[in-house]
Amino acid sequence: MAGTLFAIKDAIDLKLTKMNESTVYTVIDYLNDVQIQMDSEQVYATKKGDNFISFASGRTGTLTMNCQVIDVDFLCMMLGGTKGQDGKIVVDSKIPSQSYTAEGTFRVTSLDGDAYKKIKFYNLKAQVSADLTLSASEVSSFTLVLDILADEQGKIMDIEDTTLV
Repeated sequence: MAGTLFAIKDAIDLKLTKMNESTVYTVIDYLNDVQIQMDSEQVYATKKGDNFISFASGRTGTLTMNCQVIDVDFLCMMLGGTKGQDGKIVVDSKIPSQSYTAEGTFRVTSLDGDAYKKIKFYNLKAQVSADLTLSASEVSSFTLVLDILADEQGKIMDIEDTTLV
């Protein structure tokens, strides 16, 4: 039996926490759109030139977040920098290796009304690939791309029903 059909017209509100820490590093609740892309490939052993035995390879994924307003933490992650106690962002030749966990919510709408889904990412790492355009005539857009990785138990993400408190 099929579940309730729903549509999504919302972006995820996320709380990022540095891996192995309990304090929330930053709250990202200003996104215009979010793209979750998950991929996997099959590798084949062939028999007389035809695919014969299939092997599943690991999953890869990216979380792409787009916005037009940001905070210093978002900018720091986007540029691959570190933020000092004074708020100064320093970008040097060393690429940060910091991983994060993230939990958030997004709204879904069905014929029964609105409901919420909770999403959890177990291991995210920011890609250092910034395209930062500052313009006096256009509103700047910002993109942060994170690699979606598995944690030590092989978990990648969960999505479940929730209520907002």
